[in-house]
Amino acid sequence: MTWVSLLFLIVPSILLLPHSLSQAESDTLKQGQQLHDWDELVSAEGVFKLGFFSPGSKTVDIGVIAPRYIGIWFNKIPFYPLWVANPNNPVPDSSGVLRMDTDGILKFAYKGGSRIAVSSNRAKKANSETNITATLLDSGNLLVRQIGADGIAGPILWQSFDYPSNMLLPEMKLGINLKTGHEWYLSSWLSEQLPSPGAFRLGLNPNGSRELMVWRRGEVYWRSGEWKNGKFELAPELTEGTFTKQLDAYQFRFVTNENERYFSYSKRSNFILSRWLLNDLGQIEQFTRDTSGWIWETTSPCNTNYTMNATGVCLNEKPSNCRNGSEFFAPRKGCMNVSFTYMNIDDNAGLALSDCHAKCWTNCSCSAYSSVFDNGTGCEFWSREVQFIPDEGFGREIYLLTYDQSINGTSSYHRVP
Repeated sequence: MTWVSLLFLIVPSILLLPHSLSQAESDTLKQGQQLHDWDELVSAEGVFKLGFFSPGSKTVDIGVIAPRYIGIWFNKIPFYPLWVANPNNPVPDSSGVLRMDTDGILKFAYKGGSRIAVSSNRAKKANSETNITATLLDSGNLLVRQIGADGIAGPILWQSFDYPSNMLLPEMKLGINLKTGHEWYLSSWLSEQLPSPGAFRLGLNPNGSRELMVWRRGEVYWRSGEWKNGKFELAPELTEGTFTKQLDAYQFRFVTNENERYFSYSKRSNFILSRWLLNDLGQIEQFTRDTSGWIWETTSPCNTNYTMNATGVCLNEKPSNCRNGSEFFAPRKGCMNVSFTYMNIDDNAGLALSDCHAKCWTNCSCSAYSSVFDNGTGCEFWSREVQFIPDEGFGREIYLLTYDQSINGTSSYHRVP
């Protein structure tokens, strides 16, 4: 098919689509309006955008046959999503549509698929004189609320800040609503290409203490220590990074009352962009940028307090009979000598790279591991006898057991007994 004939197919279909919202026309979807794959919502001051994306893509990629997700990202840092609406239900192509339905529920659909709800509708009263809208705020929060006939905003029915992905933004919460039992927590992506919930979860200690915790597959993996005097005992760097201390960029708080218990932070300036990331290796990374996009600071408890080769994988594994503080796995580009056979392969698409690491760490014969699939899932393992052949140009990423006598084995990631 020629580009001309393809154009004749696309243009009429665009003209026939009802209630379409043109790109950057508004920060709000009203009932009956819909957002197509090539459309975007833009917050009032242009800080955030909402639209369709493909993980790892640097363009909108209209027309591609690839998993498409609905996400929110910084306007000046495009296609690096901070929140994902459909992590478990990707759209298979560019036919996706996000719609504020007539029943007041935000839904998405695609060609050949049924409508899937993103939000809920807790409106007590809805009639012809009220309207329910979805608005993207300059905080990055997608707010579904009831609007009266006089245009005055009514109750909030649903908000994306209540359902975080792997990012914590200013004014978001990590904790629990004591009235409803609803928890606010982060879930790591399964891999950098798959935003479905992965191995790690960051939230509040459920025992009532003022402490953050990371779980891996349900088991405690890391803890921040108690919140005292504006910092966490075992992870003070979370609130005392260089940028934070010198320029007083943020305000951190731990709130406890009869309604809720949570940790949160806010910006002191509108000229910076900030996010916390729980990455697919279970590490908390903090990013600060000014609004022009210049990077001011990137901090991580792993990177700042663990004496390790910068390319190493800093995972908080318990000591074992065959591992000690001088060993770690470092990523290398290359391949394994084909004359040797691998130990085994696990093609379970639900396994993340951190799962491969954990399995290899506890197997004394294992000296290397890698993902099986291009999307970063599944595990492949090799023994100590296998020969690694470097190839920076076309090699796959393989994590090799590496020894460094300078490592002292200590880390701000508190080892859980």
